[in-house]
Amino acid sequence: MDRRFALATLLATMVSATHGTAFADLLRITGFTPASGAVGTTVVISGGGMSRVNAVAFAGVGASFRVDSARQVTATVPNGAATGRITVSRPGSTVTSATDFTITTPPESAPWSSWQHDAQHTGRTGAIGPAGGSVTRKWVYKAVNWIKNAPSIGPDGTVYIGDSKFPLCALSGASGALLWCTDVGGYVNQSSPAIGNPFVKTDAAGTRTVQTIYIGERNNVLWAIDDEGDTVWSFKIALDGDVRASPVIGPPPANRVYMMCGCTTRGVLHAFKPGGTLAWVVNLPQVREASPAAIERGGVLRLYVITNNGELIAIDELGTRGEIAWTLPLGAKSSLSSPSIGPDGTIYVGTEIGLFAVRDDGTAARVKPGWPFATAGNVDTTAAIAGGKVYVSSFRTGTRRLYAIDAAASPPVQLWSVSGSGSSSTSFAQTPSAVIGGNGLVYAAIGSDVYAYDPASANPATARWHHDLPADAISLTLGEGVLYVSAKDSRLYALVSTP
Repeated sequence: MDRRFALATLLATMVSATHGTAFADLLRITGFTPASGAVGTTVVISGGGMSRVNAVAFAGVGASFRVDSARQVTATVPNGAATGRITVSRPGSTVTSATDFTITTPPESAPWSSWQHDAQHTGRTGAIGPAGGSVTRKWVYKAVNWIKNAPSIGPDGTVYIGDSKFPLCALSGASGALLWCTDVGGYVNQSSPAIGNPFVKTDAAGTRTVQTIYIGERNNVLWAIDDEGDTVWSFKIALDGDVRASPVIGPPPANRVYMMCGCTTRGVLHAFKPGGTLAWVVNLPQVREASPAAIERGGVLRLYVITNNGELIAIDELGTRGEIAWTLPLGAKSSLSSPSIGPDGTIYVGTEIGLFAVRDDGTAARVKPGWPFATAGNVDTTAAIAGGKVYVSSFRTGTRRLYAIDAAASPPVQLWSVSGSGSSSTSFAQTPSAVIGGNGLVYAAIGSDVYAYDPASANPATARWHHDLPADAISLTLGEGVLYVSAKDSRLYALVSTP
């Protein structure tokens, strides 16, 4: 009996040890701290089996991280992250937190900081636009010349727009009154302002914190101008061409600025430090209008660029250099459609034959099954993304059509579409990409008609409201309670719900 008891005890100890070892190696999340924070917040994720973690994401947006131990990973909340679950992955396994990490917006952040709101070009904001049954014009700003781009909104509500005659103008968000215009460069085409990188400014007026606004112009110059209209720095590209594309500001702590030169002979992706020092360049095939989209993947910032000939290119930011990770020919030309990135990392981009959805596999990429989604014309807008749905419009022979697509289905499914008389780009102007408010409403323009759609309604293709402008719309931007629409009559319209 003693021997049998001893043997049983030994076996039980061995099984217990084996189970304990297996449990210790089981990938799991037991908690994280803090429970909320802004982009750039450091989050400590606790659990087990974390020694081989190779990816961390916040609501599907990849984050930079470090593995501290088998029981802890420390990650940084990435640009573009929304409130949602944290996922941690290692080869063969992914786990999700039991609760949401809540994204908070620091008071110094801009509500609509760049083209299509963010570095991922999602077109989605937490701001709630006009939601009533009708809208009225709060104010109208008449520009000196064409407004060919989209406005951006500063932390204090100031609206920044590229007037074709000036690189940059600032308007009062409350009244539309002109605060200032710079007169330091040439004409501005599609390049929309990007706001960020605040700094302390000291002069005869005292010491205060100001924002930096970046914008490109046709003399192949990227301008950095502070929110008082003073030039911070500028960079002249020694090639023929212009900066039509909108610059992008990368995530902290580097906060680099990425700009695409639409040079005559080729495209050149530039990376600048916030102070204006050129960090690196990557030469690419010709890229004229498309803005780069950026997202962190496994601690490395990856940028996506689409060429005029429809070649999607991924470039990694590697400190002192940029390096092409992969290229993917789509087999169709692309114009005026910048890449946008979904919460799961899918890259959407428009071409002359439809909308593509591309999966990034790290060192290669592939078009997702069932894509491209065929459209009646050239997709010359940037896809807006929310809730597994994608909104994009195409243009063909005087008709513009807006599509609502279930991107989670395989193949993708058209939920609804609407069309009407409209136009495409004229004289290097933007085309009207849809935008999405914090309440889920989708705002879009077809020609001179501006609409708000409710995807949650019984009849989502029936507009919540409709407003007719005197000229075709060029771009849409959302602020809190306001939809800003630039149009081909050289005016910027601020639309609000009718009292």
